Amino acid sequence: MTQRTEPLFKNTELIGFNDLNNKPGFQMAMQKSGERYYLYTASFRHNGWNIVEVTDPKHPRNVKWLDGPWLNAELHDGQSTPKIQIADGLMITAHGGTMKELHGTEPGLPFWGGIMIWDVKTDPENPKLLSKFECKGGAGVHRFCYNGGNFVYVVGACEGYNGFILRIVDISEPTAPKEVGRWWSSEQYLGDKGGKVARYGSAEALSSPFLHACVVKDDVLYCAYANKGFIMLDVKDKTQPKLIGKLSLNPPFGGGAAGAPVHTTLPLGDRPYVVVSTEGERPRYFSNEATEGLFKKIKTQPMNTLGIAEITDPAHPSLISTFPYPEVPEGYTHGQNFNIVDGVRIPFGPHNLFDAFNQDVYGQDPNRVYCCYFGAGLRIYDVSDPFIPKEIAYFLPPDPTKLLFDNKDHTLLPGPEVAVTEDVLVDDRGYIYVDTFMDGLYILRCTV
Repeated sequence: MTQRTEPLFKNTELIGFNDLNNKPGFQMAMQKSGERYYLYTASFRHNGWNIVEVTDPKHPRNVKWLDGPWLNAELHDGQSTPKIQIADGLMITAHGGTMKELHGTEPGLPFWGGIMIWDVKTDPENPKLLSKFECKGGAGVHRFCYNGGNFVYVVGACEGYNGFILRIVDISEPTAPKEVGRWWSSEQYLGDKGGKVARYGSAEALSSPFLHACVVKDDVLYCAYANKGFIMLDVKDKTQPKLIGKLSLNPPFGGGAAGAPVHTTLPLGDRPYVVVSTEGERPRYFSNEATEGLFKKIKTQPMNTLGIAEITDPAHPSLISTFPYPEVPEGYTHGQNFNIVDGVRIPFGPHNLFDAFNQDVYGQDPNRVYCCYFGAGLRIYDVSDPFIPKEIAYFLPPDPTKLLFDNKDHTLLPGPEVAVTEDVLVDDRGYIYVDTFMDGLYILRCTV
């Protein structure tokens, strides 16, 4: 197929671009300092964070690449810094282990797992490390929720448990974080049963229950619990989270060769609706020649989806709609749809949603949903009628022309050389920030 050298747009316009020091971003976070806007990106493969000033989105200023504070021969190659959030002048960063299948590293490399807490209020261009909270017993921390206040809802490993569980960490004293509560699915507890913790990212781990992501609103925690479903917890008492309700999603959705069988939850403002998603995967990992391993040639694959759950009866959430298949743009050069890319069957589906709220720096429109859909680019939806979600805009970046990371024998990325979007943020001015798998940061506006 022909490589695309130009982006594809519908009802969006490109405002600015930043190369992120050739270290692709993953989750992003933002804060305002006076009149200045700062964007911070976690990293997919490199150990650290980019800081970019976006006060003028047409000319984003590359402030610095901030190396992680563990840089030594023992920890560097096995370390991952996938997620980041900022609120109340504190930056929280996730730390975990790399995956052979995603990062091209060997299993068993040493790493430090947990969250780190930083002061970014005093000097937004020079974060100051305040403390660490360690999560032993597995892959560290992949995600968490922090939108201000005294508590971080950590999706973390814990000794005696298989896969990520909920760990509620009190940071009222940021230099001395402490766990005050936890919640897990009963199958995850090893206790005196013994048993081996499944390797992070393995087929066994992906088919077992684990918490993947959560967001909190009004003392309700909305959880994407892989292989269990959409789960709501009452966390008014941080020491004793209680189950409110559950909606099973796997099966029929999610799983197979894709990522997290339940990926994200997003409450739609004060309305009784929550967006739930399952995760696809990056086309670059799949080829018709692969015969073994997690990303071997695909014969069949469960459908991944974005959907809306109604929680009018919180004890019995119901799936009331699914989002339309992303429109295939005129000028797309890799096939007739996004499931078969350059002749390669892939586990197509969504990835990260813009799920930040309760902070003035972010846009707050409960009628719009923004989703990075891996190879289908950024998709923007109108959900004013939750029973009929409508796609209103998209942006597909140009296909990358070089690899910004790979494994030693150059076998990590045998598949279609397509552009892949990872995460999205929207600020209070309406600017949209999209980072990419093998490229930099795109700054956009939606024109409708």
